[in-house]
Amino acid sequence: MRMQRGLMVLGVAGCLLWAMPTMGQSVIPYSVPAQLWPEEFGNHRAVIHIDKAADAVHIDFLWRRHDADPDKRKMWIIKDGTGEEVKNIRRIKVNREQCELVFGPVTPGNYHFYYLSYPPVIANGGYHKDYNSPETAPDTAWDAGIKKAPKVQVSELQSRTDFDSFFPMEVTATQKETEAYLKKHADKFLVFPETRTYPIRMQDALPCKWLAAAPAKTLELSALQNEYYAFQLGVYASKQALKDVRVRLSDFVSATGAVIPASTVTCFNTGGIDPYGKPFTKEVNVAQGHVQALWMGIDIAPDARPGLYLSKAEVVTADGLSQQITVRLRVEDGFIADRGDGEPWRHSRLRWLNSTAGISNNPVAPYTSMSVQGQEISCFGRSIRLNQAGFPETVNCWGHSLLAAPVRMVVESSSPAPQPPEGRVEFTRKESGIVAWQSLSETPDYKIVCTGEMEFDGYIHYRYRITAGRELAVSDIRLEIPIQHPFADYMMGMGLRGVYTPEKHDSKWQKTEDSFWAGNPQAGIYCELTGGSYHGPLPVLYQPDPPKSWNNEGNGGFRIRKNAYTTATAYSGPRVIPAGESVEFEFDLLPTPVKPINYRSQFTDRYCGIPRDEDLQAGCKIINVHHGTEYNPYINYPFIHNRQLKEYVDTLHQQDRKVKIYYTIRELTNYATELWALRSLDHEILGDGRGGGFPWLREHLVSGYLPQWYHYFAHIASDAAIVNTGKENRWYNYYIEGLSWLIKNMDIDGLYLDDVSFDRDIIKRMRNVMEEAKPGCIIDLHSNTGFSKGAPIQYAKFFPYVDKLMFGEGCHYNTMSPDNWLVEASGIPFGLMGDMLHNVVFSGGANPWRGVVYGLSDRGRGRSNHIWKVWNGFGIADSRMIGYWEQDCPVKTDKAHVLATAYVKEGKTLVSIASWEEQAEDVKLLIDWKALGISPENAKLTLPAIQDFQDAQALHPDETIRVEPKQGKLIYIQ
Repeated sequence: MRMQRGLMVLGVAGCLLWAMPTMGQSVIPYSVPAQLWPEEFGNHRAVIHIDKAADAVHIDFLWRRHDADPDKRKMWIIKDGTGEEVKNIRRIKVNREQCELVFGPVTPGNYHFYYLSYPPVIANGGYHKDYNSPETAPDTAWDAGIKKAPKVQVSELQSRTDFDSFFPMEVTATQKETEAYLKKHADKFLVFPETRTYPIRMQDALPCKWLAAAPAKTLELSALQNEYYAFQLGVYASKQALKDVRVRLSDFVSATGAVIPASTVTCFNTGGIDPYGKPFTKEVNVAQGHVQALWMGIDIAPDARPGLYLSKAEVVTADGLSQQITVRLRVEDGFIADRGDGEPWRHSRLRWLNSTAGISNNPVAPYTSMSVQGQEISCFGRSIRLNQAGFPETVNCWGHSLLAAPVRMVVESSSPAPQPPEGRVEFTRKESGIVAWQSLSETPDYKIVCTGEMEFDGYIHYRYRITAGRELAVSDIRLEIPIQHPFADYMMGMGLRGVYTPEKHDSKWQKTEDSFWAGNPQAGIYCELTGGSYHGPLPVLYQPDPPKSWNNEGNGGFRIRKNAYTTATAYSGPRVIPAGESVEFEFDLLPTPVKPINYRSQFTDRYCGIPRDEDLQAGCKIINVHHGTEYNPYINYPFIHNRQLKEYVDTLHQQDRKVKIYYTIRELTNYATELWALRSLDHEILGDGRGGGFPWLREHLVSGYLPQWYHYFAHIASDAAIVNTGKENRWYNYYIEGLSWLIKNMDIDGLYLDDVSFDRDIIKRMRNVMEEAKPGCIIDLHSNTGFSKGAPIQYAKFFPYVDKLMFGEGCHYNTMSPDNWLVEASGIPFGLMGDMLHNVVFSGGANPWRGVVYGLSDRGRGRSNHIWKVWNGFGIADSRMIGYWEQDCPVKTDKAHVLATAYVKEGKTLVSIASWEEQAEDVKLLIDWKALGISPENAKLTLPAIQDFQDAQALHPDETIRVEPKQGKLIYIQ
C-alpha cells in the first residue's frame, strides 16, 4: 500500500505538469496519510504550509473537483498538531475548478483545509444526513482590516484512504485546458486508450491525466497465458454527438505468425448474453462533451505462444467517423490457472457477464425425470392430467387429488358468439426435465391458442392467447381453479396474509397482489398471474405495473368463493378486442408441497450468524457469514477479504460445521472492483436515481444512482451500496459465476439469501451450478414480510430449490394468528421449514413458545440455545412431528386457543403447547395414549427446566398446566 501511495504522488505530479501552472499555482501532488484523520472532517483535505505568522493569508489553487456544489460545503481549516481552528475564512472564488480564499490569523506550521466534512452515522441501514452547512461569515472587523494577504501554497491534496482518492481519473481538466487541447486536436471525436489499471470514471469531464500528451494511437498490454485480459477505450465526443459507436478489431498477429483471433475479443458495451442464454446487441450513443468507456476483453488461450502480437482497433460510428488504435499485446511466458479471477483488480471476471453457467432443464436432486402416459404428466410427487383444452383436469399432490373440477379459462362474450370447440392437446416437447404442449380451438369469431409447459420441479407455465376474427366485445376473460375440501382450508394472497380461507373474499390489483395459494399441509396449489417480462411482486425497491391483460385498466381482480368446493378466480373484466388483434394471458401454477419436509435437517442443522462459544456448545452447525463482518464486509461482493474468509471456512469445517455466505443481487457495494465498468453500461445493471446518500457516492458517482444499504466501518471507508436495476440483466450471469467461484475457491456450503429481485430461472441456474460444484449445498431464504402480504407468495416458485426459510423480518410473532404462523412463517405447507428471526424490528422479538409448535427456533440467540439442549436430550431428530393441523395429532388441549404439537418416538413423546389466549389459562392435555403407545397408568409427565422458558415441574396425566398468555410449555411424556 505504501508503494502505491508513492506512485500516486509521482503520477499526479507528472499529470499536472502538463496543465501549466495557472494563477500562480504550483503542481500539487496527491497522497494518503499514514494515519486516518477523524471522519467528521470528511474524506478530503488540502495541506497548507505557513512560514510566518500573519493576520491573514491568501490561497488560490486548482482543486479540480468533479463532485457537485463545492461552494455549498463547510470549510474547516485546522492547525496540525494543536487542533486550533482558524477563526475567519473569506471566500473569494469557489467552484468545481478553483478555490480562492483569504483566512487567518495564522502562525507558522502546517494547516489542514477540510472542504467536504459531514456528520458520521455510526449505524447500519441508510445514510440520511447531508454535508455540513457552510461556515459562518468572518468577523466583520477582521474582514474590514485585511487589505492585503501574502500568498501561501497548497503542498498536497490528501484523501482519508486510498479508496476515497480522486487520483487520477477524477482529477478534472479545467474548461480552459480542455478548450486549448481541442484546438490542437480537432477530430470530431477522440479515443483515449486505457489499461485496466485506471478505470474510466467520469462521463461528463476529461481527467487531467489524458491531457498530458496527444491522444495515444498505441495501447501497450501485457498478459499471461490463459488470462482473460480486460482493457478500455475511452471515447470522447469532442465536436458532436456520436451514434451507434462500435469497435472493429483485426486479428492479433505475432512476428512468428501466431494468431489470437479477433473473435476472442468482446466489447461488453455493445452486446452480450442475457440471463436466459440469448445473445443481444446494444446501441452505444455518446452525447457531445461526454465520455464513453468501452470495456474490452481478450480471451487468451492457455497454449498461446509467448510474444508480441499486434492488432488494429477501429472505433467507428453510424455516420462513418472513425479513429484507429494500434494494440500491442505481449503474451508473457507464464500461465495463470484461474484466468485472473482470484485477483479482482485484473477485471478478468467481466467475462462472467456473458456466462451461461447453469442453464439446463435437467432434474437436480431431489427431483427425478418426468414421465408422460397418455395425457398425464408426472414429476417428483405430483402429476397433472390434461384435458383437450390443455388445462389440468386433475392435479395430484403426494397422493391427494386436489381439484373439484378442471382448471379452465372462461371467455364470456357480451354479444352472441359461439363457444369454441374443446380443441385437441398435442405434445410439442418431451424431455426428462420439461414437457410442453399446445391446444388450438377456433370459431369464425375468435381463435384460442393455449400453450403450456411443466418442469421437473412441478412448475407449470401457461400462455393463453385469444385472437378476434371480428371485433369482439367481451364481458370477462377469467381463470377458475376449483379446489375440493379440505385442500383449501388455508389461503394466502389476493390481499390476504396466511389465513383460514374466508367464505368470500374480493380483491383488486395492487402492486404486491398478483398471486395466491390455497391448500393445506397435505396439498395445495399456488398461482401467479404474469405477462411478458413481468415477474413481480418483487421487493419494494422494484414493483412493476401489473400485466396489462389481467389488470385491464383496473377492471381485473380476484375473488374466492366457498360453496360445495372452493373456487379461486382471477378475472380481467370487460373489454373490446378489435378484429385481427390478440390478448394474451399468462399464469403459473405450482402444486404444493414441492418436496417432502426434511425434518432431520430441521432439528439437526441448526443455524446461527457468526457464533459465540455458547452457540457452538448448544449445537449450532451451520454458520451464516453475513455482510458487515470481517470475513465478508461488503454487501453482495464477497471477493475482497478472501484470505480471511477461506481461513474462517477451513476452521469451521475442521469442527464439522458448514458455512453459508450472505450474497445476493438486489444492491451492490461501492467497493465492487467492476463498479466503473458496470457504470459504463448505461444503467443496464446499476439503477438510475436521485443520487445522494453517503458522501463517497456523492463525491465519486455524483449523480445517476440510487443509494441503498449503508454499513459503518470505523477503520476503513464505509460500505455504501447502490440499487441495481431490478430487471433482467447480465449481473445475474456474473452473480451465478461468482457463486460457483465461491464454492470452488472458498469452499462455502451454500447461500443466505436476503430478499432478492431475480426470478425462478435464476435460482434454478444457481441450484444447477451448486450441485455441479459441490452437491448438497444449502440455500437459505430470508424475507421481510412487509414486501408483500404473505412472503411465501413472493417466493413460492423458488421453493423447489430452497432448503430453509426465515420469513421473520416484519413478523409480529406475539400477535400473529395460528393460521398466519402455519402458512406464512413455518414453510410447512410448501415442504420446507424455517427459523424465527430473534430480533424482529418493531415486533418485540421471536416467540419461542409458539415457534416450537411449528418446529421453529431462532438462530442461536437466547432461549433457543436452551431449547436446543432439550431437543438434543430428547433426540427430536428421530421423532415424528405431528402438528395440531394434522387430523391424527395424538395430543390436544381442552382450550380452543391453546394448541399442541407432538414429537413422537417409541415410548416417549415431547409435546409443545402454546397459547393464543388473552389471559392465563389452566390447560388440560387430551392424550390419545394408544397412538402414543404409552400406558396412562405408567405415564410420567415432566416439564424440563429451560432457562428463560419454563421451570421444572412433574405432572400427573390428569393435572392442569398453567399457561401464561402468549407463552407455552414443553412437556415430556414417557
